[in-house]
Order: sequence, then C-alpha cells, then structure tokens
Amino acid sequence: MRAAQLTAFGWPPSISVREVPDPEPGPGEVAVAVMAAALNRRDLWVVRYDGYCGLPVTLGSDAAGRVVAVGAGVSAPTVGEEVVIDPTLGWGDREDCPGPAFDILGAPTPGTLAERVVVPAANAHPKPPHLDWAEAAAFGLSGLTAWRAVSVCARAGPEQSLLVTGAGGGVATFALQVGVALGARVYVTSGQAAKIDRAVALGCAGGVSYRDPAWPQQLLEMAGGPLDAVVDGYGAPTWPAALRLLRPGGRLVSFGDTGGSTATLAVDEVYWQWRSLLGTSMGSPRDYQHLLEHVRRATWRPVVDGRYPLEAAARALTAMEEPTRFGKVIVDVGATP
Repeated sequence: MRAAQLTAFGWPPSISVREVPDPEPGPGEVAVAVMAAALNRRDLWVVRYDGYCGLPVTLGSDAAGRVVAVGAGVSAPTVGEEVVIDPTLGWGDREDCPGPAFDILGAPTPGTLAERVVVPAANAHPKPPHLDWAEAAAFGLSGLTAWRAVSVCARAGPEQSLLVTGAGGGVATFALQVGVALGARVYVTSGQAAKIDRAVALGCAGGVSYRDPAWPQQLLEMAGGPLDAVVDGYGAPTWPAALRLLRPGGRLVSFGDTGGSTATLAVDEVYWQWRSLLGTSMGSPRDYQHLLEHVRRATWRPVVDGRYPLEAAARALTAMEEPTRFGKVIVDVGATP
C-alpha cells in the first residue's frame, strides 16, 4: 500500500509517499481502507518535534473509510462497513482524564495518511451517512476536542454565552458550530475580518479583532455583559483578558497554547470571582460516542478548507499554516475530490 511518511524532523516537512506492507489486524483490531484523512495541528507538532518517535512514521490521526479485514474476536464492525475513526488510544476508565496508556493515533502508532490503517475495533464507528468522505474524516480529533471543551467543560447551552478564540482553526470552527447547535450565544475573536464574517455565517453572534487592544471591552459591549465561558486554544496572551471577560462562576477552558505557554494571572480574579480554569484535550470513548450522536442529528457540516491527493501530503501540511485557512485540510486517499 501507499503511505505518506515523515522521514526527517524539521520544517518544511520531509514527507515521502512510499510503498509499505499492508498492515494486518490482530486480535480485537480492524483494518480500514482509508478514503479520506484529515490533518491536525498535532501533525505539525510531530513534524517539528525532533526525536519524538522513530522514523519513518506515517502521520495522520483522522480518517473515514471501509473495513477490509477484522482480527480474531471482532464481531463489529464488519467487513465492508463504512466507518469513522476515534483517534484516542488507551484513554482508560476515568472520564475526567486519561490514564497512563493514553496516546493519539498517528506517530508513533502508524496513522491515517495511508491506504490502510489498523485500529482497535472499538475505535471504528459507523460513518454518519449524510456526510461525504471528506466531511466524515474531518471531525475526529478536532471535533472530539471541541465537543469535550464546549459541552462537557464549558457546559454550553441555551441562555449561555460563549467566546471561542481564533476563528478559522480546526478545533475553533467545530467549537463554534457545536456551541451554536447547543443553543449558546457564541462570539469569536480573529485577526481577519473575513474570518469573523464566515463565523457569523455559521451562526456566530459576532466577533472582534484581537489585533485591537480594546477587544475585551468591545466584546463585553457586544455581548451585553460578562460571558459564561471562554474556549481558548491560543494560550498565554489570551488568558488574562479572557479571565476578566467571565462572569462570577464562569469557566475558562484551554485546549492549546499555540500563542504561548506561560501566562501570569491575578489569583484573586479566580478564587474571589468563583471562576474555573479547566484544561482539556481529546476526549473519552463516551465523549466520542456523544459527539457522534450529536453529528448524526446536527444540521451543521464540517467545514473543509482544502483537499489534496496523498502524493501532495507535504503541501497539505504547509497549507495548515496558511493565515487565510478556515476549517479542515483533507487528504484524499481513496476518494475522488
């Protein structure tokens, strides 16, 4: 089979599409013929993380495809079934956090940028029938992270106000869509007016430019007062202002630190305002099942920014960093764009 493999760490990405042996499922596993895969910021992180794992390695955490083989003891899914993949490996028994065996599909475990991938049978779920291959591949890692951040941690719903920072990112776009679908009033920040406009088209109540130093006050005026929750993936530069945007008892939910990893906060703005600071990434098998149930009922569809053939996997990775990107970058493996 063909697989897009990382052959050296660093930037620009060193990706080689090569022939490798077809992986065979072991007990409790299934082999999936990948129709479409989706990229995530994690793939960029692995590319740049010198020594993270042995090379060459097949990247990719998300995919949709058809089951082509099952291992011993597997009764479901069956050969021929169309599935999507939960990329969380080894979460464990707790709901509040994963156990020591936690990992994510796609480095060091061979990932989805290949014509075939092997995963535990419990991680392969029936594909939502109304989504095409690209849309179905898109919502795995980012959708799961967004679902847990918005529904579990932020507890978004009717009568609730929610800020999602960084409109246009994969997780942020899903967080916006999930928040709106759950009935919350959702606001966004972005450095580009065009991205705010697209967010409004997806149901956002409004947005402000984080490039304006007065953006926190602008947002308070737009929302008519403090917010119930903030879902943030930018990190350090956002936290002080985001915390002050919250009502007493509000929740700041963090799923990333792309803008910086160290923040200085006024402690009394947490305890004396009964605010919560929650960290989250990915989600439990139960979270993924709830996400799937939501996706099957929802009217929103994953936003796809661009599609590339497997041979252009390196170009797809560089497209992840285009400042105008809005939504997911898809790699077509077996599907026709």
